[in-house]
Parts: sequence; structure tokens; C-alpha cells
Amino acid sequence: MMTARWIRVIAMLLLGATAGPALAAGMSTHALMAEYGRRYLPDTHPLKAILTAHRPALLAGAMYPDGGYATGAVFSGDRDVAETAHWEYFVNPLIQILHDDGCTSGASLEIPQFGGTLEYVTTTVTGLAPLAELRIDDSCGAMIAYAMGIAAHGMGDEVWDALFEPQVRERGEDAESSPAYTLDAFPPGAEVSVGDVLRAVIGDEPFEVLRQGFDPLSLNSIEYAMDVIAIREQGLWADVPFLTFPPAEVIARAYEASGRDVDASVAAIERAALFTRTLVLAERAGAAAEYDRVRQQMPWASGHYFTGSGGVLHVGKMITGYYLHLWDKLQHGVVNARGPRIVGVHPDNGEQGVPFEYSADRFVRVFISGSVDRASVTEAPGGLVLFDGDGNVVDARLSGFGPLYQGDGTHGIGIELTGALKPATEYTAVITTRAKDDRGRALLEPLVWTFRTAAAE
Repeated sequence: MMTARWIRVIAMLLLGATAGPALAAGMSTHALMAEYGRRYLPDTHPLKAILTAHRPALLAGAMYPDGGYATGAVFSGDRDVAETAHWEYFVNPLIQILHDDGCTSGASLEIPQFGGTLEYVTTTVTGLAPLAELRIDDSCGAMIAYAMGIAAHGMGDEVWDALFEPQVRERGEDAESSPAYTLDAFPPGAEVSVGDVLRAVIGDEPFEVLRQGFDPLSLNSIEYAMDVIAIREQGLWADVPFLTFPPAEVIARAYEASGRDVDASVAAIERAALFTRTLVLAERAGAAAEYDRVRQQMPWASGHYFTGSGGVLHVGKMITGYYLHLWDKLQHGVVNARGPRIVGVHPDNGEQGVPFEYSADRFVRVFISGSVDRASVTEAPGGLVLFDGDGNVVDARLSGFGPLYQGDGTHGIGIELTGALKPATEYTAVITTRAKDDRGRALLEPLVWTFRTAAAE
């Protein structure tokens, strides 16, 4: 009897420990960001009509870049397929392909009437991905929406990871979530926890052995946990059955045009798409079971993922600016499109109560609608500068994004302050047109904005 119980205990802990990392895609949150990017578009803009008519493709595109991370556990090259799809060096070739294929509305910007030859083709591959079913649409409208969704995913990762996740980690909400911790905290508010019951069955010493073995594993992967909250609170249950994907051959052409060393075969792209759909189905099952636990263990994150800095609404507004620039590239070709614009800053213009001592939230950051030419902001001083209330330049070093978001295809420019700011002081930040995108195009306009630090306690 004891052996059977041990087997059940270990199986339960393994299942709990792997559920977070395996589903830590943030796919539903990405879809929500792409959706708010659509909502913030001007009602009269033709792109809004396209994204509204082809919303299932927009959401599928927003989820797709993470699908290959899951299949990469079996097909190692699929991880490169996933990683490449996150960056503008993939998005730009995809937009150019659609432009060259005639998926444009012309200079009049009239709302286009796009047609396709496939309408909807449904492919079910239950042997590869149970419950996964692909709806394929080769119309220009669907492919434009899908491309915009992919782009939204990359921008969403950059802003979310730069502004939201560091604050969650600073508060430790992603750490206090080992399987043993969760057993001791569940059910919320109960005098006797599941952990107490388990100790009574197997004894304190065996439980301690299990705790030590599993404590490095976290159930609160931030992206997965916030997906749990978003699905439940934003009513995302019904979106999955309607996801629509373009023909894999179109996406394969973009991988080839990116010039990256990645084996993006049609089979690999279809695997990523299939597992995109399978994983978000699984996340919805997780949301039903995990919502209360996540709310209890991650109260700050659960309260700020939607409206906070780097959260869904903040990112959605930046994605809108990105959509508009990509629309320009779609109409005129990537090379001929106008220069980039600023789509978001941190702290926001006029923001009050900015931390003056060290904090994960105490950075100055700018996000632009094209991938940054790093030389333009690192080799020529004065691209992004912060002034104190007396007009003196504040000591800082370029960027605080970490190496992942300083490479090709990224949209952020940042400075990390090297000393404490003064309390209750207005600071002025300036981003100049020395900053350029990877095409060598300068920012269309500079920006000057102000924020005020919190008062000393």
C-alpha cells in the first residue's frame, strides 16, 4: 500500500512540476495583446477592417512563434523555427512577400476585398497532436492578419519581459511556487493543507526528501500563470476552435528570405501550428483548475498583468503603432516605407511616483516601430538622454534589457541609471533622431517627455 501511495505522490508532483514549464508560452496573453492592438487602431483604417474580418488568423499568428518550442523537445531544429519567428528579421521578409504577392490595397487605402482559393481547409492530425485541428485560409486578408499577429508576439515579448516580468521577480512571486510550497498552501485559507495530509500519510522525513528534490521547480512560470488569469478573467475560452493559419509554404518562404540558418520545413511549420492549438487547449484546462492558486500565490502579478506597466493594455497600444508601420511596409515595400516612429516609452509622459532608489521599475526605455540599428544608439552618444530638474545629464549606461533584447530584430532602446534619482523631482527624457532602424532610417520625430519621482517617505 505504501508503495502505491509513493507512486501516486511522485506522479502528482511530477505532473505539477512540469505543467508550468511545458505550457509557459504566454500564448493566450500574446493573443490578447494582439487583439488590443487591433482595437486601438483607428476605426476608419483599412487594417482594422482586415484584422476584424480575419481575427482568427490574427490570434493564431500571435500564438504561433512559441509553438516550435514545444515540438523542439522531439525535433530539436523546431526551436530555431520558433526563435526566428520572434524577431523583425523574420517579420520584414514575411511582409515583403505579401507585398510582392499583391496583398496590398493601393495608395487610396480603400478597404480591400481579399479573396482566396482555399476558403477554409481543415486538417486533423490526431496522431501528431491530439485534439489539434488546423483551419487553413490562403486569402490575403488571413495572411496579413497572421503576419500582424506574429509581429505583435515579438513586440509583446520585448515589452512584457522588459517592464512587467522584472517587477514580478523583484517581489518573488515566481519563486514561492515549488510543488511542496503549493501543497502546503492549498486549499487557500484552510487550517489543514494538502501538504499536512500528505505528511500524515507518508511521514515528515519522506515529505522533506520530496520537497528538497522538487523545490527548484516552479509552478509559477510567469507567462503560463498570467495566461491562467487572462483566460479566466478575459473570457478567452472560446477562441481556440476558430484559429486560422495560412499555408505553411508561405511562411517557409519568409524563413528562407530571413537569411537565418534554420531548417524551417513545411513539416516543422505545421508541427508548430498544430502544437500552438494543442497547447492553448491545454492552457484552458489549466485555467479552470489553477486560477485560485495563481491568484493566491501571485497577487501583485494577477493585479497588474492587464493594466500595469508592460501589461496587456500598455503593450496593446505599442502594438497598434507597430501595426501602422507594418501596414506602410506592406503597401510600399519594406525598403521604401517611411522611417520608424516611437510607439511607447517608460516611464510614461507625466507619470508620477517613479521609484528614485534602485528598482526593477527604474529604467528609461523607448520602443520604436522598427528594429533598432544598435550602432546608432551605442556608437553616437546622445540618442537617449535623461536630464534632472536643473538640466544636468543623469549618469546612466545604455540599456538594461539584457543580451536577448539587444540583438538583431529588437525594438527597444534603454538606459539603466547608475545612481539614485532625487525624490519628488521632475526629470526630462529626450530621444533624438540619431536613433535609426535596421534599414538606416532615422526616427521620423524626436520626443521629449517628463516624469516625476516619488516623494521620500
